[in-house]
Amino acid sequence: MSRAKRLFTRALPATFLAGTLFGVGITSIGAAFRGSTIFRDVPSTHYADEAIGEMYQLGIIKGLDSSHFGPDQALTRGQAALLFQRLRNELKGITSSISSSRSTSSSSSSSSSVSSSSSSSTSSSSSSYNPGGTIRFNANEFNVDKNVATGEVAITIVRIGGNTGAGTVDYAFTDGTAVTGKNYTPLSGTLSFATKETSKQIKMKILNDTTTSGTKTVNLTLSKPTGVLVIGEPKTVVLNINDPNVASSSSSSVSSIPSAATTITLSASAYGIAENAGTVTITVNRTGVTTAAMNVNYATSNGTANTGTDYAAASGTFTFGVGETVKAFTVSINNNSSIEGSRVFNVTLSSPTGGAVLGTLNAPVTINDDESVPVTGSGTLKFSSSNFSATEASGRAMITVNHAGGLGAVSVNYATTGGSAVVGTDYAATSGTLSFAAGETSKVFYVPIYLDSLSDGGEAVYMSLSSPTASTPLSDPSVATLTINE
Repeated sequence: MSRAKRLFTRALPATFLAGTLFGVGITSIGAAFRGSTIFRDVPSTHYADEAIGEMYQLGIIKGLDSSHFGPDQALTRGQAALLFQRLRNELKGITSSISSSRSTSSSSSSSSSVSSSSSSSTSSSSSSYNPGGTIRFNANEFNVDKNVATGEVAITIVRIGGNTGAGTVDYAFTDGTAVTGKNYTPLSGTLSFATKETSKQIKMKILNDTTTSGTKTVNLTLSKPTGVLVIGEPKTVVLNINDPNVASSSSSSVSSIPSAATTITLSASAYGIAENAGTVTITVNRTGVTTAAMNVNYATSNGTANTGTDYAAASGTFTFGVGETVKAFTVSINNNSSIEGSRVFNVTLSSPTGGAVLGTLNAPVTINDDESVPVTGSGTLKFSSSNFSATEASGRAMITVNHAGGLGAVSVNYATTGGSAVVGTDYAATSGTLSFAAGETSKVFYVPIYLDSLSDGGEAVYMSLSSPTASTPLSDPSVATLTINE
């Protein structure tokens, strides 16, 4: 598409609005979505993919309907007015008394207006957009050492996709393999979100028992939303209370997740497959102690891709025998001649037995439309962002590396390379290799972070990628910065 034509498309304002909001200090709520994970007609390679996802999370943009955005359609003057009205409201904290969208055949789908005093949401008949937003945990798992200096761990709950109106959500922390009163202090309650509030933090007390017993788990659950709020995924996650006296086990192809005696994990944090490939293989790995048999359930679920139309549902139970460390299942992909853009379904692990804990327990699988986004060559390797951040109390930072535009097997080295943060005092020097199997599009590694008594927040750790295999080029950003905050 020519630059002249691109100036008038629906996608361009998303990139402009993202830059405007972040330039005045309003930051993205994590990396939960890209445009291609929400709308079928936004390719994962589209220049505005990330901006569309970010602006959708903040409630600034909507789609033509629940699964189509029309990124390359012409932008009307009316649509532009609505976008800039929402931008003004976001910057000034204004709650409009007029519905932010009116349904027409060529503009954004309708959503009911929500007053600041509304106690329940009114959903649109033609769109899944909820102006009140969706509540979820901001990570698929949390980690803390049992001897953490603060004696507590902070858990963050975020509100994405809209922030208009008020509501509440209940939370509860219950025993997994951890024991109430021995490993942690039980916690439950209700979080209240006022209009425009987009995150809350819960602090739970960790108890440092004197036994050497490996990682213990706590189950974290969100439930019973009220008002304008709805609950999204992940709504149930695991907190790992790690024992620093027990060595962790890691695999470069799985990412360095501190493990319990046994950890069962998906091999990647995201997968991708061409629509005409026929099948995608999902690998499940077991690390740590393998001297006992144990089970784990797996299942697929719809995202923007639908069972029967885009893929065949798969579910079952894996039994890892003594010494077994790898299992895999395949999902059939349906090919058609329609131009539909990228579609996404999810794979999830659940209900491990034998004392195992879950590492990466769910991941998106992107079906790339071969009619509109042919995937050829080895693609590129890059960090998911040029900037990452973590707090000292979190104990570690999760860093994501993406294999974009190619689906073959590749690997790449990663390393911390210095910065204003001090090795051994602020963080642990980290290096290794991430191995992407065919179809794996996203991997993570972790940088351990130390808690100290100095007031020295905002320190930087530089990271780089190097030595990619299979003639795979590195693309921007191939260097990134981790900021450690107090």
